[in-house]
Amino acid sequence: LNCCDHEGADTTTKFTHQVPMIRMTPFRRTAFLLLAVVSVILSTEAFQTSPITTKSIGRNPSCRFTSEHQTDSQASSSPSSSRSIVSLIENGNLDDALSMLQNVDGGGDSIPASTYHAVIEACCAGKVERHNNKKYNKNNSSSNNNNKSAMDKINEAADLLTAMGEEVTSHAYETLISGYARRGRWQDAYRTLAALEEKFGSSDDKDNAVPSLNVYQTVLVAFVEAGEYDHMNSLLTRMRRRGVRPTVFTYNSLLKICAQTARWREAVSILSQCQREPGVNPDLVTFTSTIRACARARKTDKAMEIFRVVKDMGVKMDVYCYTTAMDACAKGRRWKVALSLLDEMKEKGIEPNEVSYGVAVSACGNGGQWEKALELLEQMRKENMKINTITYNSAIAALAKAARSESRQQRRYDYKPGGGWSKVESSNPAYNDSDLWKKALDLVDCMEKEGVRRDSFTFSSAISTCGAAGRWQESLDLIDAMKRVTKPNKIAYTSAITACANSEKWEPAFELFNDMKNDGLQPDLVAYNALINAGTMSNQPEQVFDLWVEMCNTDKREKVSPDIVTLTEVIATLDRGIGKINRERADKVFAEAVSRGIILKEDSLDSSWEVDLSRMSFPVARAACRFIFRRIANAAKNGDLDVKDFSLITGASKMREYVREVLRDELKPAVFCVVPKLEQGTLQVKEKVMRNYIAGQSD
Repeated sequence: LNCCDHEGADTTTKFTHQVPMIRMTPFRRTAFLLLAVVSVILSTEAFQTSPITTKSIGRNPSCRFTSEHQTDSQASSSPSSSRSIVSLIENGNLDDALSMLQNVDGGGDSIPASTYHAVIEACCAGKVERHNNKKYNKNNSSSNNNNKSAMDKINEAADLLTAMGEEVTSHAYETLISGYARRGRWQDAYRTLAALEEKFGSSDDKDNAVPSLNVYQTVLVAFVEAGEYDHMNSLLTRMRRRGVRPTVFTYNSLLKICAQTARWREAVSILSQCQREPGVNPDLVTFTSTIRACARARKTDKAMEIFRVVKDMGVKMDVYCYTTAMDACAKGRRWKVALSLLDEMKEKGIEPNEVSYGVAVSACGNGGQWEKALELLEQMRKENMKINTITYNSAIAALAKAARSESRQQRRYDYKPGGGWSKVESSNPAYNDSDLWKKALDLVDCMEKEGVRRDSFTFSSAISTCGAAGRWQESLDLIDAMKRVTKPNKIAYTSAITACANSEKWEPAFELFNDMKNDGLQPDLVAYNALINAGTMSNQPEQVFDLWVEMCNTDKREKVSPDIVTLTEVIATLDRGIGKINRERADKVFAEAVSRGIILKEDSLDSSWEVDLSRMSFPVARAACRFIFRRIANAAKNGDLDVKDFSLITGASKMREYVREVLRDELKPAVFCVVPKLEQGTLQVKEKVMRNYIAGQSD
């Protein structure tokens, strides 16, 4: 007894209490003790199920208890591990759950399918990293395996699907397909769908089709998002053969993607399929989505054609269908049709909402009908409708467009030969006393008072309105106000520079240009042209020439290169300047423009002996004459061409007389020309006169 452990002693004590009281000799005591121990061991369930020998018991009396503990642990390992894995997922520890699942699976224990489902769903629902649908392929998939995101576990989900082996379920496949589709990996989704069909699908099983319609719809949407319409049509055919027929919801899901991406041709094709599908009737959502796709693609005619079909079918219309049709009209600049649809809605008892009015305001804005746009805003206020940022911006944009149109009418300049540029005032008094800029500022103030968010488009449009009216100080004030709300963009800065240009304010324009650079915005061609125009209006030839040189020396990667507008402004500024240096600058600018293909292009109809000047401004035509005759003289001197009659096409206008004066007064020796009787828009220089000019250059 002294040699036994405490638990063994208790057992023996209980045993001895159960036997009759007999005389216990030392031998009998030892025998009873051994019999008690063996009987207890043989009666235990652990001993019956454990391959433990008597020899091992003799070596380690406690081994039976260890074996019993191990068996109980193994029996309960799978349920407890599953609960632990699910708990880790619920707490957001997906990596730990994956690690634990792999360890349990590697230990040979059986893992229920529900645990796999939980982990696969968590992997597929993680951070989505969409791929370029057009370029994604199997090579991309393998590279992702080497560079796995810490959040996106879609590849681990695929590994788990494989690890399930024969116990894999259709639910696991469907979850993985959905995960691939959400990430734009349509090829992987399609491949997994094919595997699901092979394992579970049966064309003979019509009642319980696997895959289900929802799974097919997921892959179809992935195809449409990727622009894979051939695959979409192929899968639709395969679905029908397997007895899974698309529904109107299926087609509406596909049309929704087409509407979002402006794929109007595909939308019309899908609508046609829906109309031909047996047992499927397109609903109002089907038609509205197709109209929206056409509207976003600016296919107004097609959108209105479908809209009329819906009306002729007698389908009950709603506010969304009407608003979508109005949007198509707005994008097609058919503001009258848009307003007629708004009135038609009211007549049919369909109450327009804020979006409907907003689209109507946008239609008026695109059509330059600022009065109508402001009237619609007033109607919205009377009906206590909330006016959002987009609606306000549309009204301000309408004012900006009208202001720019008025500015072109009001600020016209004419060039008088020998007299330079002169401003021509508009005969319309409305153009000379416009207050559109005031209305734009009032709308901006209303937005602030009503708590409506003002964005960069709000300020840019308002600045553009002020700029067209030459209200440079108000433009600067708007720039300051914009800085308190958001960072000014290129459009805002450029519009403010234009305002300074129209007011002949060079210094504030140049300061705005530098502010734009300091804000990290690289000036584009429009910004450069606006500043050059400011230099032109305020007569700054030296600064304008420096800007030309800066543009020509700008890194090509910044995509800032002079165009015909730049050339016209720069030449005009230098032409107005006084002195020989400005003329030499003008000649350098023109020669650079020719080398860049901006003017006198090699692929034009011009030849060495006939040049068209009719579309040039007066200053540019003046510089062109000097350049052309200098080029002819150099070519003739080098023996590169034979001298003959030379023609300049000017048109029967002031240009003809202006060019004649330039040839006579500025070229040395003077070049005299004639006007052919049958070509009144042409000046002709005879061969003899040309030879005389060439000889004069040699001297």
